[in-house]
Amino acid sequence: MRVHDNDETEHTVAVGFDGEIQGHSQDGYPDDPAKRTGKENEYVSQARRYAKYYVAKEKGYDVLPWDRDTAAMQRVQTAIESLSDEDFEKYFGTYFDQINSRLPNVTAPVPEPDAVGDDEFVLYLLDVYLDEAGRIEAVSDIHFLYLDDNRERQVVLGDQPLNRDPDARLQLKPNYLPSLEVAQEFFVYHLRCQIRDCYLLRGEEPPEQYRVIGPGLYDAATRYLYEDRPYRPYHKLHADIPGYSLEFDYGFGEQGKEMAKIAGAVADNK
Repeated sequence: MRVHDNDETEHTVAVGFDGEIQGHSQDGYPDDPAKRTGKENEYVSQARRYAKYYVAKEKGYDVLPWDRDTAAMQRVQTAIESLSDEDFEKYFGTYFDQINSRLPNVTAPVPEPDAVGDDEFVLYLLDVYLDEAGRIEAVSDIHFLYLDDNRERQVVLGDQPLNRDPDARLQLKPNYLPSLEVAQEFFVYHLRCQIRDCYLLRGEEPPEQYRVIGPGLYDAATRYLYEDRPYRPYHKLHADIPGYSLEFDYGFGEQGKEMAKIAGAVADNK
């Protein structure tokens, strides 16, 4: 298929039935990735991601990576949102405790890897599986993502209950969530941010409901940090991006939003 990127360069992309890119040509940038700018390389990547998305959406082929499937993310959003208080605690209570575990007098239900220092970066990952009716069937044990001494990504996986890909993966930093009720709303919002990232990573402006600020996909956040990429810091709670807003208040109304923005700015300046 032919794709025009946001720099008006035309790409011809061949997507295999397994989702692999079998061919890609374009006439706007150097063929050698090392000779392209960061922005040019990202436009090339966006064209590939959009091609896979188009083939999946318009042609019905299963070529999307599971963690870029926005339809599945939406189903998981709905499933989490509809849980009773009791069922939410059943599936997500341990993850809630893990997210709060760096607070004083809180013990982590799952110890972090030894390589992760007390104040070092870590993400807690949780896989969510749906049944055929769109209800939550199972969740995984907690996984960890951290950076080693060479700033290389490391992932430590916990047990995964089913022998198939999950429908979505929550990927959140240590945080303060004041209650399970707030956590339920936050996990739904987090998936909304993940859907935002899927649009942005394929070069599209998200629909209005997904133009929100907050933590989404880790892979997207790593791209947003580079000034030579065609992105803004959508993952940062204090980001000032026209048309985008922070719509999660941590259960404290507008004051909660302001507190979150201040905390995010302080963390960035450490």
